Amino acid sequence: MSKAFYASLAEPSQAIHAWKYTPWKKLHPTGKLNEVPDDFLEAVVILSMMDGSDLPSGVSLERGDDSKTSLLQEDDKAVAFLRAACDGNTWELNIEANTILSSPLHVSIRASGHLSVSHIQVQVGNNSDVEIIWALSGEAGWFGLLREGIIGHACHYHEGIEQALSSSSTVIRAESWKTGRDATMTTSLLSIGGELVRSDLRAILDKGATYQQFIASNGKGIRRDNHHLQVTHPVGNNQSELVIHNACDDKSRAISTGRLTIAKGADGSDASQIFKNLLLSQKARADSIPELEVLANDVSAAHGAASAPLDPEQMFYLMSRGLDSEESEGLIVGGFLIAAFEKLPRDSIGNWLKGRLAIHLDCNLLE
Repeated sequence: MSKAFYASLAEPSQAIHAWKYTPWKKLHPTGKLNEVPDDFLEAVVILSMMDGSDLPSGVSLERGDDSKTSLLQEDDKAVAFLRAACDGNTWELNIEANTILSSPLHVSIRASGHLSVSHIQVQVGNNSDVEIIWALSGEAGWFGLLREGIIGHACHYHEGIEQALSSSSTVIRAESWKTGRDATMTTSLLSIGGELVRSDLRAILDKGATYQQFIASNGKGIRRDNHHLQVTHPVGNNQSELVIHNACDDKSRAISTGRLTIAKGADGSDASQIFKNLLLSQKARADSIPELEVLANDVSAAHGAASAPLDPEQMFYLMSRGLDSEESEGLIVGGFLIAAFEKLPRDSIGNWLKGRLAIHLDCNLLE
């Protein structure tokens, strides 16, 4: 996508649901809103097996074609900017039909330099059963990630993501996924990196599909973590679930907006979204805005949001057993965040996320 096309798009209005809380002028790396800098570095992407074995046949990471039809919102200002910044450089992660993996894949994405970007397209063939661990890291001052994927019919696709870029980074993510008939997709994110983070995550479900998005975000300092999720049920007899747990300390802020759309005639859809916030400081803030647009008659649709401070009784209980206040708070925060992943169907991803969260919280205690 060209720089001229990006420049032709108007700055997104904050009246638009996805742009309500973090305007583009705060995210643009230079402040010259209609320009795309020329000095972007492409992030380093490495594919391997978690158990150290060789990649099996039917799994490959190759250079892709950015000119083909994309699932991403092409008229979105951030998407157009990132595609122009990628300058046609795209990776394709291909998994052939009927591939069943006994160990998770591991995708490392390391962003360095002042400005960094990456575009990854995922294609999972029909009747496959795959788990992928995505590790996002690096010291880039500004990092933009585009991911899009098609999950084939009757697939089981499960992924765990750790976003652990530098605490001073600006991180922009835009993703679009399409699940096939009778497919199952679970995606779990541990968001602990970046100072200003904005994610636009979208999914479209086919008949019989199940889509689950679990997010745990830990905010400290002045960190701002904004997640916009949009799930569309164009047809019925499918299921979606969104769960976000935000723990906010110091002056950090978490923003969670979710839009579930059930189209006319999409009877039999089952959709829910639950946002929970733990406020650890009087100056911390969390905004949760679940929205439902239901145009069908025979559906199940639910949403909820709740915010609360630390429970003094829990703190007293832990401190009465020899823990100091920081250790007690760390245990409560850890339990609250990991609870976002309690419905994960695979232990391998859940255990990895628990381990990464434990390391992160231990490092916080040492600061």
